[in-house]
Amino acid sequence: MQHRQIFAADFRTLCGLFALIILCSTFTVTFAAESEEFEARFRKLSNELRCPTCQGVSVKDSEAGFSNSIKDKIRELMKHKKSDKEIREYFIERYGEWILRAPPKQGFNLVLWILPGAGIVIGLLWVVFRSKSWVTNSQHEELAQLTPEEEQKLKEDLRRFEES
Repeated sequence: MQHRQIFAADFRTLCGLFALIILCSTFTVTFAAESEEFEARFRKLSNELRCPTCQGVSVKDSEAGFSNSIKDKIRELMKHKKSDKEIREYFIERYGEWILRAPPKQGFNLVLWILPGAGIVIGLLWVVFRSKSWVTNSQHEELAQLTPEEEQKLKEDLRRFEES
């Protein structure tokens, strides 16, 4: 009888430990998934911000002290459940729009986004129209430079061509 009680106690202990292990592993998997999402969001946000001390480098890629403090602030704001937009606005308030690596596509900045494409299209159209005029001008110049003998021969050739 005592042997059964010991076995039952051991079995309950084993079941409890097994349940505890499963419970801990689900928390670990959930925490790992949340931390991966957190890190992906952190990388995205830190890549959108410009390093104030380095030229042309994102906060994510910079190891400058100023960038490290910005990274810490991004993490802090993310832990306080701030949205991406709120975090961007926080840094815009502090540093101005130049802190963003890509200017927002609104207002005057929209012109900055449109100009390069428009410039390329206008340049291609210019090249096409100029090349057509160059071709026609060069053909007229060649015809204008014929000597009277060449003109006579050309007229004879054209007449023979029309007759045949």
